[in-house]
Amino acid sequence: MVDISSVSVVVAAASVVAGVIYYSFQLRNQTRIRQTDLVMRLYSTLSSKEFWEAYTKFMTMKFEDYNDYKKKYAPTGFPEKPEAIALATVSTFFQGVGILLYMKLIDINLVARLFPLDPSIHGKK
Repeated sequence: MVDISSVSVVVAAASVVAGVIYYSFQLRNQTRIRQTDLVMRLYSTLSSKEFWEAYTKFMTMKFEDYNDYKKKYAPTGFPEKPEAIALATVSTFFQGVGILLYMKLIDINLVARLFPLDPSIHGKK
């Protein structure tokens, strides 16, 4: 015969197992939500007017080599040259994305879809 104490032990154990399973699903879901929130904040930065002004200035810079770049665009003190600020803005953003990818805090497929590179920039079709 089954007594009440045996049933209560089984119910308590099943409740603990159910709680652990529920918590693990919630933890996975929270991780995905945080990752999505992080990527959307990055996307918000990428789509800002300030970023695109810097990106456009950066992409239209013309120089032959590093020495030519330094002569034309390198910072010379305060106030900085707009081209140096543009380079810092763009490079800092993409460095941050790279670090997040390296640390596997964001998914590379999601980044590739949200931040597509224009193939014409690289001479590819």
